[in-house]
Formats: sequence, C-alpha cells, structure tokens
Amino acid sequence: MGQENVLELRRVSKRFGGQLAVGDVSLSVPRGAFFSLLGPSGCGKTTTLRLVAGFEQPDQGEIWLNGSRLDGLPPYRRNVNTVFQNYALFPHLTVQGNIEFGLRHKAANGIADRVRRVLDQVRLAGKESRSPAQLSGGERQRVALARALVLEPDVLLLDEPLSALDPQLRKQVRAELKELQRRVGVTFLFVTHDQEEALAMSDYIAVMSRGAVEQIGAPEEIYHRPATRFVASFLGTMNWIGGVGLRPEALRMTREAAVNSRRGVVTGKTFLGSVVYVESQLENGEICSAQAVNGAANFTPGEVVHISWNESDELRLPE
Repeated sequence: MGQENVLELRRVSKRFGGQLAVGDVSLSVPRGAFFSLLGPSGCGKTTTLRLVAGFEQPDQGEIWLNGSRLDGLPPYRRNVNTVFQNYALFPHLTVQGNIEFGLRHKAANGIADRVRRVLDQVRLAGKESRSPAQLSGGERQRVALARALVLEPDVLLLDEPLSALDPQLRKQVRAELKELQRRVGVTFLFVTHDQEEALAMSDYIAVMSRGAVEQIGAPEEIYHRPATRFVASFLGTMNWIGGVGLRPEALRMTREAAVNSRRGVVTGKTFLGSVVYVESQLENGEICSAQAVNGAANFTPGEVVHISWNESDELRLPE
C-alpha cells in the first residue's frame, strides 16, 4: 500500500462457544486512511472492531498499533476510540460536557483549547451549551465524533455510525464524515453492511464473509476486479450468464440480434431515476438485468430482446 501502517491484525481468530466469529484475519491499515470492514450481518466485522478496541480478546493472533502489541492490553490503555451505533451521549451533559468527559478522566492540560479546536473541526462552534435532546441526528453524531477526536486517537473505530439516521440524512452525513476524516487526517476503521456507503467513503475496503476476509483493495478495484463470486455479488448487482459474471452496465439489450447475442424475454423493469434496470429471462432460464439510461429503456414485459456484451467485461471467478 506504500504508506506506513498504523494498525495491523496478524492471523487473528475469535470463537464464541463453538462458533467461529473471526477466522485467521490479517489486514493492514495505512496511517490516515479511511478503511472499511464491509460484509453482511454475522460476517465478523463488528467482532473484529471489538478485538481492536479491547472489548474482546483474540483466541489466536496478534494486533499491533504503531509498532506495539495491543492484544492483552485493557481498552483504556489502547490509543483507539470507538463511536457506537447509538452515539452513547450523556443526555444530562451539554455538548461541551460530553466532549470534555474523556479528557477530564485523563487530566489533560489545555482542555478548553482542545475542545474549542475539535468543536471547530466538527462545525459545532456556538452549540456548546445545548443538550443532546436539542440537536439533530447529524449533530448528535458530530458530538460523538468530537468526543472521540478530542482524545487524539491513533485510530477511530466506527461501528455502523450512520445506521440510526434516515436515508436522506445518511447521504448528507456520509459526505460530511468523509470530508471531516480528510480534514482531520485521523485513521478511520469503519464497519458497515452498506455497499454504497463503503464504496462512496473508503480509501480501502476489506470485504468479509463468515469470519474471513475475502478481498482487500480500493473501492474501484473491488468493484471492477472482484476476487471471488461472493465479493462480486455483494458489491452491486451481478449477472451470472453461463458461469460468467457481468455487471448490468456491461450488457447491451437490443431488439435486433447482434453477433454472439443471446435471445431473451423482458420480465420487468426497475426505475431508479436516471437509470432503468431491465430484467429479462434467457432461453436457458437464466435471469439477467441490463442497465439502460432512462429514455432508452422503452422495453415492455413479454417483448423479445437480444443480449450482448464485450468479452473484456466478463468476470471468471472461483466459486
């Protein structure tokens, strides 16, 4: 990855009873990166985060932060901080009181200056004396971020922090969070099950399934060059035609037969504003979805169509 790594997991495993939650996970997080753990529920991403935080201890493997081993240390002796799903703000404290809380326990010098600086960073200056109940969902999230950032962690751990927000606010806060991370330069280890969120925000993504890391890479690399069928299908829509993977945008749908095209029948359409997905069933029974720009998608269910694609867009992947 070229940069210095701030966090490393080396063959880390964790079981709960007989259940393997994390199996032999190795990953390196570059300093200053926005690094996401992405996968479905139960894939081990939150357990991985809790292992880094110290809320769980690994059964095997090592966790390194800034060149020192972390596993075995209690949470308060690790220079990482967690922003939880529900933000866990103190309702009886003001914005300022919430942000100062952790610093007071560390008896840090220059508390007022540090709080003022972090209030500016999260754009909450002027709202110091409000209570959490007087803030919007997005503002409450920024207080939770500020409370963690003021402690100057080496890595900020974020466990599905946008899932409590409604969809419209999520997009807005997503952009704010990415911009804040760029501005502050703190390393983020971000857990999400939302593919769009991970693709939009991350420098690197580790895709997890059943406790294992399937692939690590930049968003474009993982989307366009998935290493396994699971990664291909989990990130975006994927058609499997004759055992070959093809993204909807790679398919061409025409009324006339083309060279090497396959015949199908339109079964439905999904309208998504600027684009339309047209679903069809091929003669061998396989279902496929082709992306068409709105306006060019005037196909109707029951109509015979022909599907073609460029060989260079085919993905041949192991099961």
